[in-house]
Amino acid sequence: MAMTAVRAAAAAGVPASLSRFRGALVAAVLGDCIGGEFEGAEEVPMESVMQHLNGLDDETKGNGILEYSDDTAMTRCVVQSLLSRAGFDEHDLAHRFAKEYSASPGRGYGSGVVQVLKKLSSPQINDVYQPARDQFNGRGSFGNGGAMRAAPFALAFPDLAHVKKVARLGAMLTHSCSLGYNGAVLQALAVHLSLQGALALPHQFISRLITEMEEVESEEAALRDARILKEAEKPFCERLHRIRDLMDRSKVSIEEVISELGNGIAALHSVPTAIFCVLHCLQPQESFPESYSGLERTIAYSLALGGDTDTIACMAGAIAGAHYGIEAIPQSWIRCCEGADDADVNAKWLHVLYHKSPQGGRSETEDKSENGTEKKTRAE
Repeated sequence: MAMTAVRAAAAAGVPASLSRFRGALVAAVLGDCIGGEFEGAEEVPMESVMQHLNGLDDETKGNGILEYSDDTAMTRCVVQSLLSRAGFDEHDLAHRFAKEYSASPGRGYGSGVVQVLKKLSSPQINDVYQPARDQFNGRGSFGNGGAMRAAPFALAFPDLAHVKKVARLGAMLTHSCSLGYNGAVLQALAVHLSLQGALALPHQFISRLITEMEEVESEEAALRDARILKEAEKPFCERLHRIRDLMDRSKVSIEEVISELGNGIAALHSVPTAIFCVLHCLQPQESFPESYSGLERTIAYSLALGGDTDTIACMAGAIAGAHYGIEAIPQSWIRCCEGADDADVNAKWLHVLYHKSPQGGRSETEDKSENGTEKKTRAE
């Protein structure tokens, strides 16, 4: 391991340290901003990735030239709501989503979520979960829009059961299919465990995720949705087992990763992929400069997969940042990305909230679930 990577790993400090919080939230923004360059590309040569990343070191390209997308816009809403309400408040969060979209609709929102957000903006709305349940003839959405904004839930609450609950509820405001909101649960779990230092033992990390998701996907709604969509009985668990198999191979090609895990806009085809990116890049690789930290490798590898690069890099960045800490992130990258400084400030406040209460938060809404489908224009 390069000395810079060793120093960065050490700087992250103890579990749930401030450095880890800052790393998670800032790296998520960077993944979104930097990943936008290749979004939708079928093939992304590593040479193109490195050229893009090397360009971020150009001092003349600072001051936030890379804009964030709906991934960060909605994540910021989650953070602001959690801090403002000192916990989870579905009505406040729904209002913030709608207001953010109205103020800045050009962030790349999918047409499906736009319909939901417009309904959420109505002052007459009582049940803030109803618009999402009505989506796609009542089948709901299984895109990764809930997962892309799930990291703050892991940064606000130390209790794992509570993280799972609020990640699910937060996702269900726009994604009522279990394959959508369970993707958010998995992403929040990965950030939570990474924050605790669990990535120091990669195989135990993935085994813990499988154990947790076995319970999550045993619910009747999840089993029903998997049958309807003709997926494995417990689709996220099945993907996590694939990750474990890929980890045990001496060499894995990008084509194999895409074939086995996917790189698309469905939560099932992107959340496990983001997790693999982090695990795959824990150790140095010939493809990347020796000076690169594990976080830099993770972002770069996420881009090389093509597809939904901004969201996959955003999610992978959050998990990796929670492991390596803020010191692993190049200042040149931070200078180039819109919203990175704000994320750093917000991470410090989330750190306070996290350590303030044994579990924190509240919700007046019981967990609900629906089934559903989603095409390209329905993803966030």
